[in-house]
Amino acid sequence: MITVNRKLFYGAILSALFLLVSACSGDNDSFDVATSGPYADEALWLCKPGIASDRCLELDQTITYVYEDGNTAVFEHEPVVDAPFDCFYVYPTVDSREEPGNMLDLSDDTLLLRPLYNQAARFTQLCDVYAPKYRQMTIGTYALESPFDSEYFQLGYADVEEAFNQYLLENSGRKFVLMGHSQGSHVLLRLLENRIDNDEVLRARMISALMIGPTGRLKVPAGEVSGGTLANIPLCQYAADTGCIVAYDSIAAADAMRPAVPQPRPCVDPSELGGEPGIAAITIYNSDEGIPFPEGVETDWIGYLGLYSGSCEPDGFLGIGVAPGRTTVYTPALIQTFFGGRSLHLADYNFGIGDLLRIVKMQAANF
Repeated sequence: MITVNRKLFYGAILSALFLLVSACSGDNDSFDVATSGPYADEALWLCKPGIASDRCLELDQTITYVYEDGNTAVFEHEPVVDAPFDCFYVYPTVDSREEPGNMLDLSDDTLLLRPLYNQAARFTQLCDVYAPKYRQMTIGTYALESPFDSEYFQLGYADVEEAFNQYLLENSGRKFVLMGHSQGSHVLLRLLENRIDNDEVLRARMISALMIGPTGRLKVPAGEVSGGTLANIPLCQYAADTGCIVAYDSIAAADAMRPAVPQPRPCVDPSELGGEPGIAAITIYNSDEGIPFPEGVETDWIGYLGLYSGSCEPDGFLGIGVAPGRTTVYTPALIQTFFGGRSLHLADYNFGIGDLLRIVKMQAANF
């Protein structure tokens, strides 16, 4: 493992930021990235084309699909060759310490792999995936009165922005999709606010943004598709939409114990964007989650086609249930116990990934 030298890391960030700020001038809102920063070091990336240890490509993603009639078929995962666009992914909170602070040691990526494998790695069939490590804030930091104004959030955000700078430097003009989950979505929302929302050049390169599990952080006026947090980047409404956001927080449908919200949160049902409305195209689990696989399944991944339903409910949650006419012992309520917590937050990508892959493929083709 490579241990990150914090003193050099901090110094490099400060130096790079100084040079980058100095490079901004005139009326051009686009941030002119002129020099490499600390994220030129491949040790700070989980996935990135060309690095010695690309975690997205090392993973065996061979999957067994289970069809409605019970038949199964095994498919190899085939990473795209000469990808026409990129996916820039930021993982959710993995540091479960209760005290406020940051995950400062980035040398051990063990905790980062579960979300990476469940959320981003399968997108290598469509795009080159860039997944930086970052000094995220701990779960305990969320208990602060204003966690997103804290130095802890700012530190993690600064890392991701620096990684994005390096991405832009190395990939001039390339189209990209932003992908996040939970804290990753919170960080990317700040990046959208600070760097992309008012920058026509970067907006022209952004195919879409998957802000999954934003836990109410994205604000859009009720009944509208834009405004609020972002002035120029709307929610996606149709399959052909690009330059827009897909966002939802999933929960077991009709869960009477769900937390009350002061106003409905933005919800984009991924099945509505060119899929079968109300039906999750493919729900994918990894064997490490503890959900038992049917007898005879020998792959580490299983995908259920059309097994679950999903629709935006009045409070803005994406309510997940069992599709009409289908039966399974693994109801969303039971899956909560496998993933932990009362909501389906940790499974946000598992239920939507089939539709998200389809959406991104269609958006890239339409862009």
